[in-house]
Amino acid sequence: MVLYGFEFSHQPFSFSLIGDVLKDQLWQSFSFRMMGMNTTLTVFGTILGGGYGMLWRKIREKRLLIDKQERLLQRDINKIIEMGENERVEFKSSIRYDYNKKTPSRDLELVIAKTIVGFMNSRGGKLIIGVDDTGEILGLESDFKTLRHKNTDGYERKIFEIIANNIGQQYSFKNHVSFHQIQGEKVCVVDIENSPEPAYLSKGENTVFFTRNGNATCPLTVKETVEYLEMRK
Repeated sequence: MVLYGFEFSHQPFSFSLIGDVLKDQLWQSFSFRMMGMNTTLTVFGTILGGGYGMLWRKIREKRLLIDKQERLLQRDINKIIEMGENERVEFKSSIRYDYNKKTPSRDLELVIAKTIVGFMNSRGGKLIIGVDDTGEILGLESDFKTLRHKNTDGYERKIFEIIANNIGQQYSFKNHVSFHQIQGEKVCVVDIENSPEPAYLSKGENTVFFTRNGNATCPLTVKETVEYLEMRK
């Protein structure tokens, strides 16, 4: 407003003029004519400030909650790995890198799909990748190097691609992928829901039904599959 006053005053610049303009603007701001605008601006500022404060508190509370959940989940994953494999937990070293042959292998993708479909046909479970059968943490770096997108996003996409290609696109929604830092290495956890309808692994022209038996994933014959599904009803 002061600049606006100078613009249209047509008077030469002086410090005394600045004082006069400031006093005039200050007086007008407390006048009855400006009271409505001042009240509106005050209310608006109060609402805006209060809203910003509430938003900041909500963001901070959510961040603290997420941090707490991540710490609890991290602790749980460590504990799960320490307990070893069982009917609802399985470890896999990788999804593509063959540690025995020291080279990438697409055959491992079928192994991953088999494990996932086995959990789906049972009670669900966790597939932890980047951990060998003994519980040693191997990490995902060797796998990352075999992927086009060498990061967790590319890794997650690859897992869903494995599910879509070998089990079915519709089953991707029954799995949740997360990554965790364990002993300085990244591991991937695939949380697998059990499927109310039977899920099959595609192997060429054939499909195979797998389920969990203890800490192993086992194929069933057609007769065994029919009997198993009857028992599930």
